[in-house]
Formats: sequence, C-alpha cells, structure tokens
Amino acid sequence: MRSISNEVKVGIIAIVTIVVFIWLYSFLKGKNLMNSDAIYYSVYDKVGGLAESSPVEVNGYRVGVVQSINFTDPGSGKLLVEFSVDNDFKIPKNTVAEIVPVSLLGGMKVQFVYGEGPGFYKSKDTIPGKLAESLTDMIESELKGRVSHLVSQVDSVISSINEIMNDDFKKNLGGTLSNLNSTSASVDEILSSRKKELEATLANLNAFTDMLSQNSSKIDETFSNLQSITDTLQSADIYGTVNNLKASLEKTTMILNDLNSGKGSAGQMLTNDSLYINLSNSLQNLNLFLADLRENPKRYVHFSVFGKKDK
Repeated sequence: MRSISNEVKVGIIAIVTIVVFIWLYSFLKGKNLMNSDAIYYSVYDKVGGLAESSPVEVNGYRVGVVQSINFTDPGSGKLLVEFSVDNDFKIPKNTVAEIVPVSLLGGMKVQFVYGEGPGFYKSKDTIPGKLAESLTDMIESELKGRVSHLVSQVDSVISSINEIMNDDFKKNLGGTLSNLNSTSASVDEILSSRKKELEATLANLNAFTDMLSQNSSKIDETFSNLQSITDTLQSADIYGTVNNLKASLEKTTMILNDLNSGKGSAGQMLTNDSLYINLSNSLQNLNLFLADLRENPKRYVHFSVFGKKDK
C-alpha cells in the first residue's frame, strides 16, 4: 500500500480548512449550511438601518435572520429584504414583517406580527413589510405636540393681557398713580412742617412709658382689681351690653361711610385750613398735657390706679 504523499495531505487539509471557514463564516452571518431554512421576502420603502444578520423574531423569540438586502429596481428605490426562518415556524397569511428598533441604544430587527390566516405562507413567498416609527420619531412627534399646545396657551394669555391693557385701562391707571403721588406729597408736607411737634410728642410718650415701667408693681395691683371687676361683669347683663355694642357699631359704620364719602373734618383735612390749624393747636395742647403729666404724674393717676384718697 502506497503511502499518501505530503502534497496530497496538504491539499486535503487546505480543502477542509476552506470548507470549515466557509461554514463558520455563514454561521456567523446566520446561515446554517447544514440546515435548509425557509426563505421569505419583504419589500420596503425604507429599512431604517436594518442590516444583514439582523434578527427575525416572533413575540421576542428569535426564529431567523436577515440574509440580504438589495434594491428591487435601482430606479424605484424600493428594497427587497430576504430572511431565513426555521422550518418549524409556520407563518399565517396576513402576517406583517415589521421593522422595529432593537433597543434605545440603536439597531433594528424584523418582528413578525402574526395574522389570522387563512392558510400559511410557503418558502419563497413575499410577506407584506412595514417600517415602525422609531423611538426618536415618536419622541419628536410627542414634543412637537406639546410645544404646539404650549405655544397656543401662551398666545391665548398674551391676547387676554392685550385685551385688558386697552387705552381706557391705561388712562385710569395713570390717573390713579397721579392721585397717589399728590396724596403722598401732601402727607409729606404735613409731616415735614410738624416734625418738631411730632418729635416732642414722641418724647413725651417715651417719658410716659418710663413712668409706667417705674410703677409696674402698682399697675399689677390695678390689673388684679380689674380681674375682680371682670368676674363681676360675667354675671352681669351681657345680652344688653351686646345690644348696646351693636348699636355703637352701627353708628360707627355710619361715621365710616361719611368719611369714605368725603364728609366731615377727616375728609377735608388736606384742603381745609381751619381744620389744619385746629389740628396743630390740638397737638400743642397734647404736648402741654403730656409735659405736665410727666412732671406731676400723681395729679392724674393716684386716686384711681393706686386706690388712695384724693388730695
């Protein structure tokens, strides 16, 4: 028996290596040369990034791969996608081969959306194809809708503001601001002209508060007496008192209405010189009274607050 020459051995090894390489390359591309899968076709206007060896799935389970993508006619621009599917899977009629995103990170795949038949597709049949809306397109469409709605709301608000800010409103607003400015100027003039009197009045008030602080113990005794008086009032005719208070409040309301309508001395204080002079005299008399009260406090408070007899 003749031995095999080295050249023959090298040739056999080279052929086996080439066959294994071709098989491995086909297997990596999703083609199994040892198994005859069913071949189907679909036609698309756009494939959205679908590539060869992309998975073909049914309800998320991989049943095949994309074999090739080619133009049906260079002039039409339509793309013919060929994919192989395991023979164990039967594809009902009216099924759609939809191209969908793999994940947020990118990539596309073919997803069979099963139809209801009747019958099944056979190998070499053409299945209707559809390109699903990408996640980016869906987000962009949602943002466009929300921005459009927001712009319409802003436009409505601006229209309402423009409607409110008419000429009459601006005129009335200007008159109101002018009146406020004139009123504040008048008040400033009065305060500046009577600054010394006001300072003296505040000084007298401070002295009066100091006097009250020095006599705090006696004031506490007075409040104790007042507490006993309030206990007595609790057993008095509260209903009659409330009625009197109601009548007083009604009179007070009438007085406030007169003041709001410009009646009385308070409404004419800024324009009537006689009231202004009377107010000045009253402030001066009040200063004299507070000065005398500070110098001779017992003359006013000893007979009622401290419970002593009049001298």
